[in-house]
Amino acid sequence: MFDSMSNRVESSGQPGGAVPRPAMGRQTKACITCRHLKIKCVMPDTAGPCRRCRNRGLECRVEKHPQAIMLEQTDRWRNDVSGRVQQLQTAVDVLLRMSNLPALNSYAQTLAGVEPGLEHEKSGHGSEEEDTLPPAPILRPVAPVDDSIYSLPINSLYEVTRLPTLGAGHASPSTPRNHQSHDFITRGLISEAVAESLFTRFICLDYFCYGLMCPYSILRDLRANSPMLTAAVCAVAALHDPDGSSVFKICHAEYQRLVMGSMFVVSQSSDTIRALIIGAYWLADISYTLLGHAIRLAMRLNYHLAYYAVMKGGAEQEDIIKARLWYILYIHDHQSSIFNGRPALISASEEPHQQWEAFIRINENQEVDLRMSSQIALYHITSKVRDVFGGDPSQGVPNHSLPQLRGYFAELDRWYMIWGNRMPRNAYVGWFPRDGAILNYHFARLHLCSYIFRGLSLGSLPSASVEVQEFGRTAVTSAGAVLSLAVERDDLRSALVGMPIYYHAMINFAAVFLIKAAKIGFPDSTAVNAPTVLSQVNDCVRALRAQNASSQHLVYHLANGLEGYMKVLSDPNQDVSMLPGRTGALGDNASTLSTADSIFMLDTFDLFSYVNM
Repeated sequence: MFDSMSNRVESSGQPGGAVPRPAMGRQTKACITCRHLKIKCVMPDTAGPCRRCRNRGLECRVEKHPQAIMLEQTDRWRNDVSGRVQQLQTAVDVLLRMSNLPALNSYAQTLAGVEPGLEHEKSGHGSEEEDTLPPAPILRPVAPVDDSIYSLPINSLYEVTRLPTLGAGHASPSTPRNHQSHDFITRGLISEAVAESLFTRFICLDYFCYGLMCPYSILRDLRANSPMLTAAVCAVAALHDPDGSSVFKICHAEYQRLVMGSMFVVSQSSDTIRALIIGAYWLADISYTLLGHAIRLAMRLNYHLAYYAVMKGGAEQEDIIKARLWYILYIHDHQSSIFNGRPALISASEEPHQQWEAFIRINENQEVDLRMSSQIALYHITSKVRDVFGGDPSQGVPNHSLPQLRGYFAELDRWYMIWGNRMPRNAYVGWFPRDGAILNYHFARLHLCSYIFRGLSLGSLPSASVEVQEFGRTAVTSAGAVLSLAVERDDLRSALVGMPIYYHAMINFAAVFLIKAAKIGFPDSTAVNAPTVLSQVNDCVRALRAQNASSQHLVYHLANGLEGYMKVLSDPNQDVSMLPGRTGALGDNASTLSTADSIFMLDTFDLFSYVNM
């Protein structure tokens, strides 16, 4: 910027420059006195006075042409500006060197690339009455979408109208772009040394999410390819850094800004999908929104079809990566469906979500595929339960359907026999894949138990059927196993900071259920009692508080919330309606827990927010 301005200023000051001096017409050479007397004025080659004024000792003044005065003033201004530009350029060069930032000339291309976009953006707001669609036709070649007689309606519309914004979208080229020159690290929001430290920390965290979220081995390559993925990596790493509270706020804000800015961008890459998955897996306050956006974007880019390309054999590595990213989205979608009590966006009945063993075989039994497939197989079972019994929490399970529900428990047991010890130890996260699978097994059993308590009032529990009492004992056993695993398994306990938020939701769900069940004495005093539950939950709270992470991390919010629940359980004068959470929080007696199913209410969003940011 400074170079171009300086060049324009200097060139305009030269006789052959881009801005020539204007013609001044006839120039005055005689002094004022000689002109007044109308006599010849003999002016020497050097600056005045003329011969007559010098001989007579008179003041000799020559009246300058107005244009000559203007040119002199312009020359003085030009020289002054040129000097100031050079001073600014020197100062900026020094600052860039001191900050270890790229040289000034590396910013010229970025500025040139931004200016046309800004001009286009400004021109796009010239009139509110302009059409939102560009005029047809768009004069650029468009390849046929499909040679067959049938094609998707959107493809037909795309072929006819030539509107690129109506197309299904496409992945942006994999050629690296120089995003580094204007990312939030270059702008000085965080230092490069801090960013390097966060990048190194995330490399280990990545293996909680199958090791697929950061395909770059050095920070420079990451920054050059995707500012959004860079911000996501730094935000999640800062969240897991004991000293990263202030840095997390900066990175979290930058990440949200970039996500919002990319919402309507047609051309996207796998790095955008990765950035959204990272946020959905670890950033509890925006997880649900990011997950939905990531799934829709992946569908638009046809990631759900990558499985078929892989199964044909000889697939490109890019197709394998897309298939795996789609599987991650499927897993998190069904996890989110469980702890939010909402329908999953991705159906479990499609072939890619049923043929996990074939996918494992064609990729030669890699660890990442084993871990993902175990989750896909698990949520295949839980999705069938929801399809059969529905999502209405007030609709109970009829007695004639209880054998079918027991059949799903048998499927879970078979799942555990297949996957319980199938995952190998990971070099970064230890036995977390195996222990996490066991944790998922017990939580899935607890989740299935919740269906049996739908529509039952608290008053009817003492006289509940034998089947209901049986499922109550199963739920208590599974919830206790979840808490015991989280505390007693070394790799799970050390992973309390690092694991995705779904595992925190599992632990919280189990603890809250045990506290509520103990408070109302369900199913009976032999199955659950207050002292035992208090001891289990207290051990869990201590494990949560012993972790080292940023003050915004979910473990501290969970510990605070569970301590509030334990106080209510230990006070005999407080009933279950006084438990923290949305239910009864306003002191309204009409809002007390009235059904047994309410002991399974997680109130997820009461905890999943960074209240201290």
